[in-house]
Amino acid sequence: MIAKYFLLSDRVISHLLQSRQLRGLKADFSAFHGVHRVALGEEVEALAVGGELPSEFVALVNSEAFSGLAGSPDVVLTRIGRLLAEAGRPPIHLPRSWAEYHSKNCITFFAQPEDQGRQRWLAAVDSLKRVIGFLDVSDKRKQVRLEDWNPDFPQFTSYADWASKIPPPSAEASDESFSSQVDLETIGSKAVAQGYVYEEWRARLRPEQLRVVDAPADESIRVIGPAGSGKTLALCMRALRLARDMNFINTRQKILIVTHSWAMTERIDGVLQALNGGTYPSLIDVAPLLYLLQAHAGAVGQIATSVLGEDSADGQKQVMDLVGRSVEELSSRQLQKKSGLSSHLIEAIGAEQSSRVRSDLVLDLYEEIIGILSPTGTFPDAGDKVAEYLSAERDETLPPFKSKADREFVLAVYAKILEQLVDLGSVTTDQLVADAIRVFETFSWNVRRETEGYDYILIDELQLFDSQERLAISLLSRSKPGMEFLSVEDPSQGLFSRVNERTKALKARESYYLEEPHRFRAGLVDFIAFLYRKFPLNQIPLKFSTSEAVVRKPRLFVISSQEGRAEWCRQKVASVMAAKDKARRICFVCLGDEDQLVYDALKDADYSVVRMMSYDDVEKLSYQKRSVVIAQWQYVGGTQFTDVALMIPPVARPANAHARLRELTSIYLGTSRASSDLDIVCTARVPEIIQEAKKDRLITETKSVVPQR
Repeated sequence: MIAKYFLLSDRVISHLLQSRQLRGLKADFSAFHGVHRVALGEEVEALAVGGELPSEFVALVNSEAFSGLAGSPDVVLTRIGRLLAEAGRPPIHLPRSWAEYHSKNCITFFAQPEDQGRQRWLAAVDSLKRVIGFLDVSDKRKQVRLEDWNPDFPQFTSYADWASKIPPPSAEASDESFSSQVDLETIGSKAVAQGYVYEEWRARLRPEQLRVVDAPADESIRVIGPAGSGKTLALCMRALRLARDMNFINTRQKILIVTHSWAMTERIDGVLQALNGGTYPSLIDVAPLLYLLQAHAGAVGQIATSVLGEDSADGQKQVMDLVGRSVEELSSRQLQKKSGLSSHLIEAIGAEQSSRVRSDLVLDLYEEIIGILSPTGTFPDAGDKVAEYLSAERDETLPPFKSKADREFVLAVYAKILEQLVDLGSVTTDQLVADAIRVFETFSWNVRRETEGYDYILIDELQLFDSQERLAISLLSRSKPGMEFLSVEDPSQGLFSRVNERTKALKARESYYLEEPHRFRAGLVDFIAFLYRKFPLNQIPLKFSTSEAVVRKPRLFVISSQEGRAEWCRQKVASVMAAKDKARRICFVCLGDEDQLVYDALKDADYSVVRMMSYDDVEKLSYQKRSVVIAQWQYVGGTQFTDVALMIPPVARPANAHARLRELTSIYLGTSRASSDLDIVCTARVPEIIQEAKKDRLITETKSVVPQR
């Protein structure tokens, strides 16, 4: 019989996640192996793995409420574990997408992402007993006002007295081959702050970073630099300097940091808190753009509340899903016509949904619709604008829809997307942005601007924002018409960098260039510099210094067969696990559909695997100890790993300038996530940029085995 309540330590949660024993939310906790159990009360069963500390908080989970949740048990337990960790270092500060709300010692928050159901935990903190009770769940059918909720804890004896007598697991059982925790804090905020506070960093910053931090407060700045050059650190340091400026404090000026996703928001939150000595700076707000638009424009005018995605990144993913479905519905009809369609478009329309050529078409269509059609108001039924779009001259760096028939297909896809949105009763994030801009241009917002606007705005990863989003950011300013801001960007990582050259929003007075990446080993830094200089947007040559550390050039493996690549992946993981350095973290960054091959290969070998398939999937890394990370290249921005294996699928040579630029972007973004070791695995076709680097002796080609390092 399953107990009504279970007591779980953070160590138990980590054990259950990494040992992959969870098969559903209705699982009986008492059935798991490697876990000690005891009844501590008539209704309470306690679980421990050994090594639990008396000072740690433990979770008291209502098993019936737990079983009634929808979605992934991994995510639910991850969030429970996160709250346990936060309770140990008050005040509790959860990711903003969880929508936490406090009343006295009680807290409620989303038990899982909103798209998996709007169910919320009702939890109560007992600081004396070091217990957090996850006692009930609320949802649309069962709404509970937290102020009126009376938590009812069952009776049980001391968990700490029992758990402290259990010896910690042996070294063999704990298997500390990977870093003790691979999570967003480890690969994100900790990688930026590196354990130093604001005052310590001021003595460590390079001169160009310090110029950014200390620039006059009334100066709008654009900071440009390659991956690993310290852009995020400079942004957070400047925000803190302004927040500590007595003029800002005395005049109650408001500072805003705008991000593209909740994951990036959490990363910035973590950096600010670490730099500020563990406390969050009160003058600074950090939030995704979509949340800000809904909060401010929604308070002034009528804007849609049903939006695809909880932030810009999630919205992008969901719109791309709509694009994919629209292409599938239109494919047979278009292939029957064929008249005037480009050969590459015919090939992509007829390809399998999971193929690389089809996914490239979906991304091309997304960029065309969101980056070109939507910002200009070119809807399928907008006669004059449609005519202008169909006949316009085409820059070869834009998505490759050159013929009139190609662009008519784009418009057909756009029309199909709009039909689906009507059926869903929702709007896309770019449509919400357009609506918000119209609200911000009203007299009502000008009246509220003085109280709700911001005095200084900082934008993280500007290259991820399209032209409409940049305009919306500028309208959040308290001052009109100008605003003071700082933006940090690496144009090489952005979908919309080329399109955004035309926008007038966010024109900086000064541009600062961070010319020296600092997180890469010698050998790797030379290759990253080589890739960076290949981008046409990077007109100013950057300075790259090489350290005196041992040179480790990236290695190239050419393996034609799927079986061979799968075996290589298994050997690579085994090599990292056998290394003496226990802090190594490995990520397989995949282009195309290689992520499925890697995932199957490592799961067959019984490795613990975390798969990232969106920007916000970094949440999956919390409490996933000693796990191998597999990610699509689009979703690894802002992370850092010691080891990266870039997996390049067997695809044809890019057919046009736009496709070549995308391939370069994917290789650059993927390889720049490594700080120490980089391996590139190709099939018979090796991209030209990799061949050129090999010719320049920046890459070493080796046999299809993984030597120990």
